[in-house]
Amino acid sequence: MMLRRLTSDRRGSVALIFALALLPLCMAVGLAVDTARAYAVKSKLSQALDAAALAVGSSSGTAAELQALGQKFFDANFHDTGLDAAASFTVTVNGEIVSASGSAQVDTTLMQVVGVDSITVSESSQVTRSIKGLELAMVLDNTGSMTTSNNIGALRDAAQELVDILFGGHAEHPTLRVAVVPYSAAVNPGPLAPSLISGNDAYAPSNPLGWKGCVIERPGHVVEDTPVSTAYWQRFNWVPAVDNYYDTKTASSVRSDPSYGNGGTGPNLGCPTPITPLTSTKVTVDTAIQALRAWSRGGTMGDIGMAWGLRVLSPEPPFTEGLAWNTPKWSKAVIMMTDGDNQFYKLTSTTGPNKVNSAVVSDYSGYGRLDQYGAVGTTNTTTAKSIINSRLAAVCQDMKDKGITVYTITFTSGINQSTKDIYKACASSPSKWFDSPSQADLRASFRAIAIELSQLRISQ
Repeated sequence: MMLRRLTSDRRGSVALIFALALLPLCMAVGLAVDTARAYAVKSKLSQALDAAALAVGSSSGTAAELQALGQKFFDANFHDTGLDAAASFTVTVNGEIVSASGSAQVDTTLMQVVGVDSITVSESSQVTRSIKGLELAMVLDNTGSMTTSNNIGALRDAAQELVDILFGGHAEHPTLRVAVVPYSAAVNPGPLAPSLISGNDAYAPSNPLGWKGCVIERPGHVVEDTPVSTAYWQRFNWVPAVDNYYDTKTASSVRSDPSYGNGGTGPNLGCPTPITPLTSTKVTVDTAIQALRAWSRGGTMGDIGMAWGLRVLSPEPPFTEGLAWNTPKWSKAVIMMTDGDNQFYKLTSTTGPNKVNSAVVSDYSGYGRLDQYGAVGTTNTTTAKSIINSRLAAVCQDMKDKGITVYTITFTSGINQSTKDIYKACASSPSKWFDSPSQADLRASFRAIAIELSQLRISQ
């Protein structure tokens, strides 16, 4: 009887079965909980990788800079998971393909009972960058005031950094073309210059000491892209005078190096280095930037500089390298940089062999002397300054009307507010005007514009 009761009692076996079932039950529950946590981390990892890849895809820079940028975006989008996951991140750029990959270690909870301390999850993201073409003109102040504290050297460094960012690793860029337009009292169209003055060359004084290439602007056509056959330029030729003292028959009397400053002499006094037309070859742009020098005398003619900036971007003559307006998948931009007011200058004290010329109102410039050619329509220097600023505003508006994105930079702390306002209004928007009181600020401004221009060429 007792034996039958003993063999029929199932209470111990139920406990045994429960004990045996508890382990896999815990494993199942632990697996479900920890797997859910892992999937949450995996989802967050995917989102963070997408954000990082998009950020890198819309930027330019070295591999290290892009890795750092991607890491910043990855961290910002991943480390707020609240799930205690340690992650790694890597980004690579191969042509126009940006690949981001990452993994995370998720600490387990219940699964630790069976010796599983962590789960590894991995994800990847890929962004294809669709490149748009860019034609860029850099209109850069090369006037004598840029010698102060070697500001011209700071300009070379800043402009070079911009070019390095835009070209990236390309020696020949398939979708980038850059022109350099140095300006001071005049602009030098370079090898193109002889074809621009042929219709009026008979009116230019002889120049036995050679012609560097600067031209006198056409009255009535300063800010217009008028065909050359309609109106010709005149040859820039500063004839000897007490304020530019040299002998036309003696080459040694010419002091053409910019280091002479206001004591320089010769027919090309105040004429800067030539324009470099649009090119996709980086070394050509590099050479043009490193050739920039500060050329004294004549004044600052920002309107003339900007007019030539428009001409190098235009598909119409005199320069014809520019693509047609509104070419699909291409944009045009200009960077206009100055360190001071637009104005005519006149020598005020004896410098080197040069003396004050009481018979004239101004130095010679891209408009000639104020009292010689009358291209500005006045002999009053204050009125002339206002006219130059109005012409600058007109060419800025013409550029914007043609779809050119206009960036402006005012450099040094000595620029007054009225001049800043002129260049702020010239820019396509207030955010595209960069005031740069110091050399460090100048470099930061060029860098910021380079990054923005890179984004203009990327379709995410």
